Amino acid sequence: MEKGKEKTFYLEKGLNVEVYDALHAAVPVSLEGDMDFYIRQASITGSPVLELGCGTGRVSLPLAEAGFTVVGLDISPAMLELAERKRSSYSIDIQKRISFVKGNMVDFDLSQSFNLIIIPFRAWQSLISPDDQRRSLLTMRRHLTDKGLLIIDIFDPRLDMCIPGEQDRSKHNPVVKNIFTGNDVEIQIAKHFNDTLNQVLIETWRFIERNSSGEVVRMDEEILRLRWTYRWEMRYLLELTGFEIINEFSNYDCSEPSYGKEQIWIVRKTGD
Repeated sequence: MEKGKEKTFYLEKGLNVEVYDALHAAVPVSLEGDMDFYIRQASITGSPVLELGCGTGRVSLPLAEAGFTVVGLDISPAMLELAERKRSSYSIDIQKRISFVKGNMVDFDLSQSFNLIIIPFRAWQSLISPDDQRRSLLTMRRHLTDKGLLIIDIFDPRLDMCIPGEQDRSKHNPVVKNIFTGNDVEIQIAKHFNDTLNQVLIETWRFIERNSSGEVVRMDEEILRLRWTYRWEMRYLLELTGFEIINEFSNYDCSEPSYGKEQIWIVRKTGD
């Protein structure tokens, strides 16, 4: 990593992007069942589907494979490059059903409406100001059909994890395979800081790649910033921006709301 240059999570090419799929396949607990969940919801609404924060196409591509027309939007050219690479390995029919575009979920204009908009796996929490959150919700509202649904997944903040200041989050450091080089990559959370005034966690993630001899051949550091949003804060924010809540779950099995798990919101826009 270039000295003095702070790298934002996923934005640029690097080890974080290269091992994204491998990491989330190896540590799937918080994702368990989400793919089937989104396919079930798309079966209710029908196409087209918009995924915001689509990354490498982890959700978008299976949705297209299941027969839905999908647009995936992401701010990271590096992630979209991988998504396009994965897309090219599918049949022509599936490739025709999906497109990837670069854009910011805060403010985008795709000149079409969608029956379903999804933001899986906490991607919406990368918006670290309430103003960006509101703008994002209003932008999504403009892109929904009258009977369309919006699904947002964020984590429900545990108060013991929101203690002010520097925290120790260096527990188990997963090691995953870099499919591009065949080398092992160890992933460390080097620093964790809670800005409780602004409800933002700031983490420094370190990626260490070693060759078959155990020598370090590459090391990257990236900064992760996520804003946590309390359940009733989220409820009021949705109502403020013109949505009514259809369902609220704590996991992808559609369990009732529960402290410290997921906040999975299914909403639709109210009348103008």
